[in-house]
Amino acid sequence: MQNITTVILAAGQSTRFKSNKSKIFHELAGLPIIEHVYKVAKQVSKNKIVFVCNKQNIKEIQNRFHDCKFVIQTHQNGTADAILLTKKLIKTRNVLILFGDVPLLSLNSIKKLINNFSINKSIGSMIAFVTNDPFGYGRIISKNNKVVSVIEEINTNSKEKFINLCNSGIMLCNKKLLFSYINQISNKNKKKEKYLPDIFNIFHNTGNSFTFITSSEKEMLGINTISDFHKIDKIYQEQLKDKMINRGVMILQPETVRLSYDTKIGKNSLIEPYVYIKTGVSIKRDVQIKSHTIIESSVIGKNTSVGPFARIRPFSILGKEVKVGNYVEIKNSNIGDNCSISHLSYIGDSVLGKNINIGAGTITCNYDGKIKNKTIIEDNVFIGSNSSLVAPLTIGKNSIIGAGSVITKNIPKNKLAVGRSKLKISSKILKK
Repeated sequence: MQNITTVILAAGQSTRFKSNKSKIFHELAGLPIIEHVYKVAKQVSKNKIVFVCNKQNIKEIQNRFHDCKFVIQTHQNGTADAILLTKKLIKTRNVLILFGDVPLLSLNSIKKLINNFSINKSIGSMIAFVTNDPFGYGRIISKNNKVVSVIEEINTNSKEKFINLCNSGIMLCNKKLLFSYINQISNKNKKKEKYLPDIFNIFHNTGNSFTFITSSEKEMLGINTISDFHKIDKIYQEQLKDKMINRGVMILQPETVRLSYDTKIGKNSLIEPYVYIKTGVSIKRDVQIKSHTIIESSVIGKNTSVGPFARIRPFSILGKEVKVGNYVEIKNSNIGDNCSISHLSYIGDSVLGKNINIGAGTITCNYDGKIKNKTIIEDNVFIGSNSSLVAPLTIGKNSIIGAGSVITKNIPKNKLAVGRSKLKISSKILKK
């Protein structure tokens, strides 16, 4: 793969997507659409990647991909014109052309393409797909497993409309031949644009026909509209969950669960319905994540139970055999092994040791209006229900905090602390 530069076409205006930002920056399972494509390109070409951008998106693309090269397509003159702009930036023998809005493309398909390209003696190879509904796609006219031409939908006759072998647009080509022939592409069409697929017929007429491989239609889907995005998002979620299930993760009602592109879940774990796992989450083995729980940028230890209706916010680490119950929120905290935070509590900016019980309704008062203060609770502490722990605060080992206490000072180890107003019972009898 060392002799391949990957060109990613990303100069489209996203007009059909109808969003305030470019479609390629919308996140698919926590990763922008364009970065899904980049990840594949990176594995093929390392830092030999060229983006074709427009004036509106070039700065953001440059900020995301520092190790790449960039050109601007000032006018929308077609995909062939976009490729022409990259000529001086390509120093390798071969060119791989990808699209910034086709995020389901797999490295495995590209490897198959490269293998086919090698068999074809480094002339050209492309990815095709078979579909039951070819409307809108360029139809491939082939002969002896080689590409004669690609006919765009608008130019198909009544017979060609029924061809179900279609062009994905993804191709691998010898650089010298590509730029020798690309100037022959005409813009004599309704849009006055130079279409890159016209290159196939030019190659064929010179005796250098492209070969092709076939891939799944799902993998070749592009995103033009919000409806397209929803369709691809559903497919990608199914792929992510199928991988987890095949690795021994039990997911109940998978259609209700959302994972992220980088989610890690250990064997024998159980994910109940309506769980949302955002980016940066690692769940170890034998874990239960109960219904309606949200987890983001956190680590969940072995044999731990979380939920239902729990929220684990970023930078939290839960140890082994921890119990986090219903309506518990944890943020930026390290929870030691065998701790129990069973109901209706908030733990923020805290470090908890081992074997700690947090009673219902307990909160760490970590924010004083200016800074987030830390609460440290050492091993074997029991916190009674409805306690307020006002940080900065340290509670020593083996201590007990009485229910309903407001704790504002450090508590030494092996102590009982009760911080609540004295109960008063009036002698007067209340009349109804």
